[in-house]
Amino acid sequence: GLGKTLQTIAFLAYLRFNLGVPGPHLVIAPLSVLSSWMTELKRFCPQLRAVKLHSSDLEERRRLMQSLGQRTSDVDVVVTTYEMAKSPAVASQLASRSWWRYLIIDEGHVIKNDASQISQAVRRFHFAHALLLTGTPLQNNLHELWALLHFLCTRVRLQPPRRAQQQ
Repeated sequence: GLGKTLQTIAFLAYLRFNLGVPGPHLVIAPLSVLSSWMTELKRFCPQLRAVKLHSSDLEERRRLMQSLGQRTSDVDVVVTTYEMAKSPAVASQLASRSWWRYLIIDEGHVIKNDASQISQAVRRFHFAHALLLTGTPLQNNLHELWALLHFLCTRVRLQPPRRAQQQ
C-alpha cells in the first residue's frame, strides 16, 4: 500500500546499474508477501537476478541452500521468509556462507523484540548495510526503539568476512 517494495527494488536497481554496486542482497519478508516480492522484481526490474529461497520440504531446503552457496555471486537478490531465516540449518548457512551487501527486512518491526528468534537470527548475518521496511508506527517504548536502532547501528560490517571475499 505504501510502495515500500517498489521503492526498494528501484533502490537496488540504482545500486546495481547506476552505481555499479553488485549484490548479493538479502530480503527477508513475511510468507504472505514473498510471491509479491518475486512478482514485483520480475515486473519492474527483470534485469536483477532474483532467487526465492523458501520451501517447507527439508530436502528442497538443502538443495536450495547448496545451489545458493555455490553461486552467491551470480545472484543480485535473494528473497526469503522469516521462517527460513530463523530455521537453524538455513540461518547458519545464510550467516556463514554469504556476505550480503544489503540486508532488507520487510515489516522490520518484527525485530523490535531483541529476544525473538528472528531478531537473534538476523544479528548473526554478515552484511554491509541494513534496511528496515515498515508501515507500522513505533510505540512509545524505548526498549523497542533501542532494539531497532541497535540492529541498524551495530551490525554494519564494512568489509566482507575473508571467506566471502574469496568466493
